[in-house]
Amino acid sequence: MRLLSLTFLVILAFVVAGCGPRKVSSINTTSNAPATATSDDVLTSAIHQLRPENFGFNSATDKPISLLNSWRFKQAEIQKVTDQATIDKPVPVKFPSGWISPDETPRLDQAKYDAIDANHIRDALFNRVIAGYLSDRGQGELQKVALIVDFVCRNVSLWKDDEIELPLLPYVSLQLGRGSSDDRAWICAEILKQLRIDSVVLRPKSAKKTTGENWLYGVLVEGQVYLFDMQLGLPVTADSNTNDASIATLAEIVSHPEWLEQMSVNEPYRITVKDLREPVIYLITNANFWSYRMYNLEQVLPPSDLCVLYDPLMDDEGRIGQLNRVAKSGGWPVESLKSWSYPRLQFMELRNPSEEKVLESQRLTLPFSVPIPITTDDQGKPIAGVPERKMQKSRSDQLLGKFADATSKYLRIRHLEVEPNPPDIARINRAASEDAFYWTAICKYEMQEYATAVELLTDYLKKYDRKGRWYFPARSLLAQCYAKLDQLPKAISTLERTSSDDPYRKANAVRMKRWGVQPKK
Repeated sequence: MRLLSLTFLVILAFVVAGCGPRKVSSINTTSNAPATATSDDVLTSAIHQLRPENFGFNSATDKPISLLNSWRFKQAEIQKVTDQATIDKPVPVKFPSGWISPDETPRLDQAKYDAIDANHIRDALFNRVIAGYLSDRGQGELQKVALIVDFVCRNVSLWKDDEIELPLLPYVSLQLGRGSSDDRAWICAEILKQLRIDSVVLRPKSAKKTTGENWLYGVLVEGQVYLFDMQLGLPVTADSNTNDASIATLAEIVSHPEWLEQMSVNEPYRITVKDLREPVIYLITNANFWSYRMYNLEQVLPPSDLCVLYDPLMDDEGRIGQLNRVAKSGGWPVESLKSWSYPRLQFMELRNPSEEKVLESQRLTLPFSVPIPITTDDQGKPIAGVPERKMQKSRSDQLLGKFADATSKYLRIRHLEVEPNPPDIARINRAASEDAFYWTAICKYEMQEYATAVELLTDYLKKYDRKGRWYFPARSLLAQCYAKLDQLPKAISTLERTSSDDPYRKANAVRMKRWGVQPKK
């Protein structure tokens, strides 16, 4: 029963962590910090607790939020001395009609910090680190964007046809390594926000609904809209016959319909040039960035934790808002821009998930709890102890760019598979071991140790074959490793065998085409 109770706690934490608009419960703003603590001390403590290495998707928000509100009260007292007490007053958020529901505005306007803010701050700190080490690899903004898109698509595997798609927020999707093409776009937009780069979704005007795969992801760099296909996990390029093909802009693609044809094999591409001549532009935005209390906090962040917390939608005190910024950069009328509905739909489903999806979340999140220590009672029966959650810490290390550390930690996780344990624990350990196996290969890829990644991926595919949860992305990544090693015949042979249930089959066909091979019909 102890393990069963723990399981439900894990499920509950996963489902509600960081959920979108909902009724905000009253928060005890009495801090645990000493009364003599300075305002800076309290803030430093709060931010420390909200760093991604300390604040997982199942962490309690009470203490860091209490500290943030204590800091706010201390700042308000300081401001009263100078007759500038603004930090403790609600500030109305400005947005076009219909962009958010009326019940969201009181939470965005309020001065106090709440549980949703904890996740927002954690996510911004998390994305800042990712944006930092990935952009260090690139020369120029466009190359940095391409590296981030590639990283996200590599680390977020597409759902298979027989899997249950879960409503996921970007942080959780990255942690689990699962998601849809929409999730990939949302995650990229959140990471690029930390580089102050805007993202949009372009959908044909003729589309009858705003869901489905009939869209492209656009990133605004230096007045141009660069296009990516998040289902394929590839940029739209000007020339498919070279690995160094340039990323196409929206303006260029309209004049070169043949470029879109290169994005598909043996069937018409789902988007035409006609669709892109007058597309509907959906702004990828996050209302948590609009709240003025995030401005107050961003101004005083410690230097080591500087990140983007505040980015208003509308112009604010000399600062151009995201709406006007995107309109100007893309050359679109402001009134033509729309809000991308996908995040709101995810929030809504998270508030009331089906029983089937709750159970599926259990299956995916339980491996993060390992190791789970086992003791025995007076009668010799096994009792599950408090999970050590080292798997979750290892995955966070990986995503934060600590690839060598994560690799060594994953090795210890993999060893759990051969240790004797009660059946329920053994099942969880096996799932964690498989995840650690595949993610170790990704770490090696990130460290550019492609030969080692080839060995790991080959061993993974031999061990798990089609039963493996990462079978399809592992095949695709193996081929990419061979390509990095300039072993294109091996890369191509890895992908020649395909199946209709492979979510990577179209992307792999395009890759083979770019490697100079026309796949057989």
